[in-house]
Amino acid sequence: MNRSNYIPILMYHAIRSASQSSLPQSASIEHAVEEQDFIVQLNTIVEYGYQAIKLDDLDRAASYRKSLLITFDDGHESDFAIAAPELARRNLHAVFFIISSYIGRPGYLTREQILDLQKQGFEIGSHGLTHARLSQMSAADASYEIAESKKQLEDLLQEPIAGLAIPCGYYNDSVLEAAWAAGYTRVMTSDFRVANRANRVMPRMGPMAETKLAEFKWMLRASPFGAIRHHAIEALGVRLRRLANYPQTLLTRSSNQENLAKAEK
Repeated sequence: MNRSNYIPILMYHAIRSASQSSLPQSASIEHAVEEQDFIVQLNTIVEYGYQAIKLDDLDRAASYRKSLLITFDDGHESDFAIAAPELARRNLHAVFFIISSYIGRPGYLTREQILDLQKQGFEIGSHGLTHARLSQMSAADASYEIAESKKQLEDLLQEPIAGLAIPCGYYNDSVLEAAWAAGYTRVMTSDFRVANRANRVMPRMGPMAETKLAEFKWMLRASPFGAIRHHAIEALGVRLRRLANYPQTLLTRSSNQENLAKAEK
């Protein structure tokens, strides 16, 4: 195994701040990282000596001892208002994957903001046309979602779109074939693993709202097999915590129903 081929890819969504506490209704608060946590994470990347590379750097021999990719999904307004300025202050590159039909919606990037990100040197990729679960659609519909998003973004930016981030993590061989047919060169997934730069399908590790600094540091240094084991253990822990809270949830629901019944009498 050539360990130099392996690279951590970080997958962010929205960044939350006191001045921008609200998120679009379609956004997941569990995936939204607090601004101060995000700043600490970026500082850690710099402290550890990582170089944030571009998508096409993956096709070249590794020129940095420590490389990583920083990516953002969905195209939230915080990409422009918070993430981009903090990245620029640290000379860190990032790829922003945009849901093309969401452009201009409340809480999401405008056309002008996307063009500004491009002007600043950041990369833009596709996160699908409507954020649909591609593997749950017909092959024809999935192909349209994949190709049309690419076309709309290329019409806006007047440059090729190389990367596709799979919406919601739903993909199969048919989805990948449609991505290659549309002209994408890399496909980003939400499979929790360390990526191999030699592969065209690349898993990512996503910092979330509850991610502690120690876990973030682990993501940067994770081994290919260690990431799989870690994610399995974390997933088991989540299930156990949900089971532990299940009786309390039922009790709370029962109490709420009793209170409601009393109020109606």
